[in-house]
Amino acid sequence: MIKYILRLNVIPMIASVLALFILPVDPAVAIFSGFFLSLIFIVGNAWVIDQFWDADSNTFMKVFFFSMAVRFVLVLAAMGILLGLTKIDEIYFTVSFIISYLYQSVTEMIFINKILQQRSSQK
Repeated sequence: MIKYILRLNVIPMIASVLALFILPVDPAVAIFSGFFLSLIFIVGNAWVIDQFWDADSNTFMKVFFFSMAVRFVLVLAAMGILLGLTKIDEIYFTVSFIISYLYQSVTEMIFINKILQQRSSQK
């Protein structure tokens, strides 16, 4: 699943890197940081799904929701540190984080749906 997520993020990754050359430094760094912070969150989620997908449903749910809470706290801490210690543009950072997080969440849900459809058709 991690390879799938990363493959779908090639174009947004290239766009965020190109933003470093096209936009002024502050907005470009903010966009780049927002995108990669959300990518780290989603890749962490994909790792948990890869590792625990075949576990029994009770274990999977416990691990999944615990990891979601831990990742949420870590992302909030990273956002706080990034916005508190640096002078990046908060608006650009927040908008790029939200847009990229929504994009990546939708692609992740589509992939999980495909897995579930394949498993139901095999039964």
